[in-house]
Amino acid sequence: MPGGLVGGFSKEKEATSKVQGYCDQVKSELEAKMGANFGTFRAISCMSQVVAGTNYIVKVDTGDGCCVCIKIFVPLPQKNEPPSLLGYQVCNTPEDPIVFF
Repeated sequence: MPGGLVGGFSKEKEATSKVQGYCDQVKSELEAKMGANFGTFRAISCMSQVVAGTNYIVKVDTGDGCCVCIKIFVPLPQKNEPPSLLGYQVCNTPEDPIVFF
């Protein structure tokens, strides 16, 4: 199937402004969990998985050549709920591919 396995995550692709918006909405929660304050927080690339909503794994540039991968769940629009942070991985570089976690 083009784009990835049925039920699985898509191939890694460039992040859109829509994905950046989801990242911006979970940024403060991530900063609290990591004990960090990110001046730079730019979505670079992402993978997505359609479930009862959409899961995203997004590689985010946090400055100084470092990245963090964050997993975000975006509920279906009719739920009228914000995106939620499901987890994260640290110590990635912009060149590293996203790996499922």
